[in-house]
Amino acid sequence: MHYYDREPVFKEMRIRRIRTIIRGFPLTFVLAPGVFSSEDVDAGTRLLAENMVIMNDWDILDMGCGYGVLGIVAAKLAPRGRVVMVDINKLAVKLAAINIKINKVSNAEVRVSDLYSAVEGEKFNTIISNPPITAGLDINRRLIIEAKEHLKPGGLLQIVVPKKLRSRFEEILYSNYDIVERLAKSGNYIAYIAKVMS
Repeated sequence: MHYYDREPVFKEMRIRRIRTIIRGFPLTFVLAPGVFSSEDVDAGTRLLAENMVIMNDWDILDMGCGYGVLGIVAAKLAPRGRVVMVDINKLAVKLAAINIKINKVSNAEVRVSDLYSAVEGEKFNTIISNPPITAGLDINRRLIIEAKEHLKPGGLLQIVVPKKLRSRFEEILYSNYDIVERLAKSGNYIAYIAKVMS
């Protein structure tokens, strides 16, 4: 079983509800086995959520949304914008939809998607992602490179990666984007922001 499978299999459904505060917003999330970080908000997601650049009228894509932390925080930060959250994992999509309602978010929607398949032709001011590291480097390379097709002019890709994989991800980012900066780092994670000028 992998959290990046379309329909993960697990022994039992143990629903958990957690409460946390991110960017000053009190949030509640419903979690379950079969999705990434099913016990609590993981450190990488929290690092990106606390530091990502979001303007209040942006169109935002949360790529590989899991149960919805990044997308929901982004929606709170962009009350005049909209957020599309996508994941290949059908259970994650169901949980994200529940969490959108629980947190009273009206400007976000969630779709089942194999990478960018459900947002064909759509463009965003930013794409945010805690990418599925264990899915392998090929999938993550596609996530980074294909993001360019879905960014508006001047749009930003914002991702977080483990420090131990820093060099591999930096190589992909620097070879595909004109500007790459470290947005934040903490513990075992680094958040990056990348931009194509044209």
